[in-house]
Amino acid sequence: MSERTSAAIVTGCGVVSPFGPGVAALWDALVAGRCAIAPIAGFSAGDLVPHAAAEVRGIATEDPDRAGAFAVLAAGEALAAAALDPGTVDPTRLGVVLGTTCGGMRLFEAWDAAAAAGAPAPAGLAQVPYFAPGVRLARAFGCRGPVATTQLACASGTAAIALAAGWVSAGRADVVLAGGTDLLTRFLVAGFNCLRATAEEARPFDRDRRGLVLGEGAAVLVIEGADHAARRGARARAAILGAGAAGDAVHMTAPDREGGGAARAMLAALAEAGVTPAAVDFVSAHGTGTPYNDAMEAAALRHVFGATGPPVHSVKGAVGHTLGAAGALEAVVCVEAMATGLIPPTVGLVTVDPACAGLDLVRGEPRRRRVGVALSTSSGFAGANAAVVLGAA
Repeated sequence: MSERTSAAIVTGCGVVSPFGPGVAALWDALVAGRCAIAPIAGFSAGDLVPHAAAEVRGIATEDPDRAGAFAVLAAGEALAAAALDPGTVDPTRLGVVLGTTCGGMRLFEAWDAAAAAGAPAPAGLAQVPYFAPGVRLARAFGCRGPVATTQLACASGTAAIALAAGWVSAGRADVVLAGGTDLLTRFLVAGFNCLRATAEEARPFDRDRRGLVLGEGAAVLVIEGADHAARRGARARAAILGAGAAGDAVHMTAPDREGGGAARAMLAALAEAGVTPAAVDFVSAHGTGTPYNDAMEAAALRHVFGATGPPVHSVKGAVGHTLGAAGALEAVVCVEAMATGLIPPTVGLVTVDPACAGLDLVRGEPRRRRVGVALSTSSGFAGANAAVVLGAA
């Protein structure tokens, strides 16, 4: 292992969401308070991945590995935003870490449907490695450094960013493509319906919330060593100051009602960042819209911040719960909030639930505020909790 160490910074972001490809499409819709929870359709990589091979630039909605396709498209935008051609980086120091829950599940479903019909297996099943979308990302951009897929349920994207920042800070990589990707599948929808966790409308922290609405998409951040970025004259979008993780060890699907694991993850991230709770200007919350999660998260936030916490926002009322991609999307929201001085309203939040009282929940209109430090927090099944602290560059 190299002995080099460097601060981990974000030099580019990329997104695929129901609002279309691109960070700008997502951000403009969030600030306007719009909702577009639906399967993603009609995208084509085209010129958004200028540094990838021709076969990657031809990626479209029909790709049998949609989760991988989303990730490649988001990574292409992130690299372009970072003004970074991966071919100019030592490939052995260019890494990938991507979070997901379902990965290439549609390939499994296609095989199952073909087998039931007595038909040949779909050609896409030759792409077995694509069940780990990070592998596809590595192949697309020639990444020969450390490669990993994090699968910690809905905390996967946040955990991926934390792992990538650790690699960069420890000198294991100069650049890491990090984030999350997930897609809607029959298996996924049926599973959440069996748990009675879904609703027709996402209403995070609202008194009338009934459950989550599933979504799909991807977000990838270019996480780079500050010294590497300085050598090539790159602009830092944000710094990753710290990360934390903690388990509930309570139940397979229900969270710790007191929010103990989520609070410990946030406090650990703040401690590693050397940041006090009072210094946090914005929280990008998990905010799924389920009765248990939102009450748990509110309790955790009150434990961390006390009675006068920072403004809080959830993206899930706008794009749905994108599972392994959620934490990465929320990290991008933090980066954009720091860049624009705006905090978007939480779509679907009308009347705050008394169980969520005490939080400064942004609703109705965007709020103008200087954001110098932001906290993104995620919680997943089996009690997986993760948090990252980002600072303005």
